Amino acid sequence: MPKTTIEVHYPWALGKIGLRGDREPLSWRTSAAPDEVVGNRHVFKLELDEGEILEFKPVRGDGAWARQRNHTVIAGDSVVVEPYFEASQLSIEAEARTLYSKELKRSIRFQVALPPSYHEHHEKRYPVLYAQDGHAVLSTGADPIDGRSWEMDTTLDQLYELGAIEEILVVAIHTNDRRLETLSPSRDATHGGGDGPRYLDFMVDTLKPWIDRTYRTLPGPHEAGLIGASMGGLFSFFAAWTRSDVFGKAACLSGSFWWDNRSMVREVQKGSCPVPRPLLYIDSGAARTVFEEDANVRDGYHHTMALRQALIRHCYDAGVNIHTLAFAGLGHNNASWASRLMIPIQLLFPRKC
Repeated sequence: MPKTTIEVHYPWALGKIGLRGDREPLSWRTSAAPDEVVGNRHVFKLELDEGEILEFKPVRGDGAWARQRNHTVIAGDSVVVEPYFEASQLSIEAEARTLYSKELKRSIRFQVALPPSYHEHHEKRYPVLYAQDGHAVLSTGADPIDGRSWEMDTTLDQLYELGAIEEILVVAIHTNDRRLETLSPSRDATHGGGDGPRYLDFMVDTLKPWIDRTYRTLPGPHEAGLIGASMGGLFSFFAAWTRSDVFGKAACLSGSFWWDNRSMVREVQKGSCPVPRPLLYIDSGAARTVFEEDANVRDGYHHTMALRQALIRHCYDAGVNIHTLAFAGLGHNNASWASRLMIPIQLLFPRKC
């Protein structure tokens, strides 16, 4: 009979942890005690028949059930879970914070969203997702053009409840002030801009160090991601490509890769890859017909595919360190980005165990 091990990590000072489940040796009526407790690790060693799947849930000593859905484990396997009992959803700080950027010579506003377990697991540290266009990312804000938001907090709460991703902090950076200038890596002959390198310096030298000092983060590049759409997608790619030593992953939704005569595509075509190589998710909507003339409906699909080809020709492996998706019928707007947000978040921050 294969041995099955379940480790429940939970601060011992907040209560003892028991386990309930849908088959012997567990039951849904009474909590089984751990076989051993080492610090915050509550270890359960079970005997299950080969091929069996156990559905289980941690229960705290005061009778509180863990907030997420039931976990599962197959006979002979080992799993680690980190339950939380107090909050069922992430929390968005009520007030936007402000930091002065000496690089841009103006202040930048941002909001922070904390994962559900943040105030319960006092020693735990978290990956961070830096989101461009933060004024329209969380449900507390909205894009001034269409009045919509990505409702990223709703998406994250759904993924947390499923146990589908690691818990993360979100830093939603408001880039609606001088947006084209701030998010553009270079100057475009028609639209101007070109402050992207200075904005990136602000993120690397001012914002990220402040976030890492203020919150319990995992500061390494593999735990720091970027996300953005349109010009935010262009900047997220530029930032990860240029400073992969700081930001090790990026999600670029409907990136404006047409900017400055496709300058980022041409940069990739030079053939030198950053070290370390950032994990990339790149997508776009697409028209349902080749006769479509509306640029918002076409969503720059051919520009995105040009970048994909340049990356794969030089240093990327499709499906391994770059994921490129197309969505026929989805256009260049907040509703489209919100509808597919679950995909890049799961690719950037998959559950580790």
